[in-house]
Amino acid sequence: MGNPRRMSLFFFVVVSLIVAACGSEDDAADGDLDAGEDSGTDTDTDTDTDADTDADTDTDTDADTDTDADAGALEIIGDYHEDWGAEHHVTADDWTVIFPGLEDAGPTTSVAHITSFDNEADYLVAQNDSELSYFPDLWSRYDWTNEDLSDGGVDLYYCQIEYMAADEETAAANGSADPDDLGAGCSGFSWSRLIED
Repeated sequence: MGNPRRMSLFFFVVVSLIVAACGSEDDAADGDLDAGEDSGTDTDTDTDTDADTDADTDTDTDADTDTDADAGALEIIGDYHEDWGAEHHVTADDWTVIFPGLEDAGPTTSVAHITSFDNEADYLVAQNDSELSYFPDLWSRYDWTNEDLSDGGVDLYYCQIEYMAADEETAAANGSADPDDLGAGCSGFSWSRLIED
């Protein structure tokens, strides 16, 4: 039958291989189970704590100071004439008066250049034109007022209370025109009615 020692050795090797193979399968299976347990009990607590706290605090402080041109315009702009014939042309820049000529003399023109006005207080300040025969480059103040008429209409009156002030501030400070006395409230004289053309 052969050498019994050799047969024993052969048998021992075969059994050892079988045992080793079985042990490897158990270990592998056991390893797979351990790996499964590990993956099944993964306690990954990685939480995203990146909070976006970017708050836009950019506040627009650009104050628009532009005012409506009509709301800020001189309220008596227009063309007028007085009862005794003088013509008045009031613009945003100038108050021009054309006086009718006496006898052989032609008409005389007076121009004052408007520098400031107050529609609520009803007056304006202007510098006399440098070409005027009387009081060139001095300062004038014109006040105006409205008189309500019984028929519902309104008449516009003006008083040139200042015409030879040394500077703008002096002219502006002369608030002595009295709109409640149209007969004598313009430095002792009457206010003049302006009739719109």
